[in-house]
Amino acid sequence: MSRILFLNPPSRQSVYLATNVRVGAPSYPNLTLATLAAHLVRNYEVKVLDLDLVQNVEEAVTSTIDSFHPDIVAASVKTPVYPVTLEIFKTIKTNFPSITTIVGGVHITACPEEAAQESCFDILAVGEGDTVLPEILSGKPLEEIAGLVFRDKLTGQITTTPKRPMLPDLNELPFPAWQLFDLPRYKNSRLSSRQNPVGHIETSRGCSYSCNFCSKLTFGTFYRVKRPQRVVDEMEYMLKCGFKEIHIADDSFTQDIARAKEVCEEIIRRGLKFPWSLINGVRVNLVDEEFFRLAKRAGLWQVGFGIETGDETVLERINKRADLDQVRQAVTAAEKAGVDSFGFFILGLAGETEQSMEKTIQLAKSLPLSTAKFDLCIPYPGTRYFEELAAENRIRSRNWADFVVHQVDKPLFDHPNLTWSAINKYYHRAFREFYLRPSYILHRLWRDIRNGDLLYDVAYFLKSKW
Repeated sequence: MSRILFLNPPSRQSVYLATNVRVGAPSYPNLTLATLAAHLVRNYEVKVLDLDLVQNVEEAVTSTIDSFHPDIVAASVKTPVYPVTLEIFKTIKTNFPSITTIVGGVHITACPEEAAQESCFDILAVGEGDTVLPEILSGKPLEEIAGLVFRDKLTGQITTTPKRPMLPDLNELPFPAWQLFDLPRYKNSRLSSRQNPVGHIETSRGCSYSCNFCSKLTFGTFYRVKRPQRVVDEMEYMLKCGFKEIHIADDSFTQDIARAKEVCEEIIRRGLKFPWSLINGVRVNLVDEEFFRLAKRAGLWQVGFGIETGDETVLERINKRADLDQVRQAVTAAEKAGVDSFGFFILGLAGETEQSMEKTIQLAKSLPLSTAKFDLCIPYPGTRYFEELAAENRIRSRNWADFVVHQVDKPLFDHPNLTWSAINKYYHRAFREFYLRPSYILHRLWRDIRNGDLLYDVAYFLKSKW
C-alpha cells in the first residue's frame, strides 16, 4: 500500500511571530492538507507533518521519513514559504532520492516555470488539485492527467499537461481528514477566537469580484457553493472531531446572501451551540442587518470586513466595486447586531498617495470597529498588481520569503507615487493612531470587562511593538 506524507511548510514564525502583528498570530491545522488527504485515507496510508509545530525542521522531516517510509512527499505552497519549501525538498531529494515529490498551491500555480526548473520537485500540480493525487496513485500516465508539470527522470524533459477543469460540485467532496492532526496543539489568541482549538471550514470557492491585488488563478471567479445542509453537516463533524470554534475561510461567504442566511438558519434549527467567525472577511456590499442578527443568533461573534482603503479613487483603481457608504453601513450593521467587527486595511495599493493613506487611517478611526489590521499591499505573483508593476520594471525583489504583508523593512517594489519609507511611516502610524486613542481604549476596556478579556488584552498590549 502506498504511503503519502504531507508537509505543512513552516510559516508562523516568519509570517507572523517576527512581525508587528505577532500577538495575533493564528494557529490552525491546515485545511488544504486535510482536504487533500480526505481523498486518500480510505485507500492509502497518510500522514501529515506540520512543521510549524516542530523545533528542528530538518530533523523532524528526516526522522518522520525514516519511520514512515513514504512513497510520496507532497506540500501546498504559498508565496512567502516557497524558499523554505524548496530547501526542505532539496534535502529530501538528496537523502531520499527514490521518493516522489509533489508540490502544488497558489505559488506553484502562479509560477510553474520557476518551480519546474528545480530538480527536487518531480511533479507540480497547477490549479485546483483536489483529485490529482488519487489519479497519480491509480497508475494513470502522467501525461493523461490534467493540470500537471513534470520532469522525465531519464531525459529531464519537462511536460505540461492541459489546464485542469475546476470541480463542478463541491458537495461531493469528502469531509476533511482532521483525524490526521493533533488538534489540542493549535491555540489562537483571544484576539481571534473565543475557544480553542479553532478549525477552518470552506463552504464555497471562487469570488466573482476581481480586485487587482487578489489572485484568482486557483479557484477562479465562478462562485461554487456547498449546500447549507452539507455545510452544517461538516460543522457538526468538526465539532465531533474536537474543534470548539469554527472559522469560515471562504473568499466570499455572503456572495449569495440567501444561502448564507440558510446556513445560519440550519445551525439554529439543529440547536448547535458553538462560536464561529468570518475571520477571512466579507464584502461590505454583500451584507445587511438581517444577516448579522440571524448570524449572531447562530453563534457568529466576529466578522472581518475587506475595507482596504478610505479613498474612493483608490477603491476604483483597485476595482473593489464597493464604496465608503457601504463600508459604514456594513460595520454599523454588525455593531447593532452585537457582532465584533475586524477591519482589514491595505497600504501601498495601486493609485495610493500619502493623502489616501491618511484617509485610510481616519476612516478606520471613525468606524465602530472592534479590531483593525493594516497590511502592506504585496504584489503577489498571479495578481494583476504584480503584472502591472512587473511591466513597468518596478518589482525590486523576487526573494519570495520577503513577500509578507506584515513586513515593511525590505523594499519589494517601487510604488509610482510613494517612497518605501513613506509606506513604512504610515503603516506604523496606522496602528498607533487606531489603538492608542483614549476613546478606543475606553471602548475596549468596557468590552473586555463584559467578555472577560481584560487580562488578555493587557498582555497583548504589553507585547505589541508600537
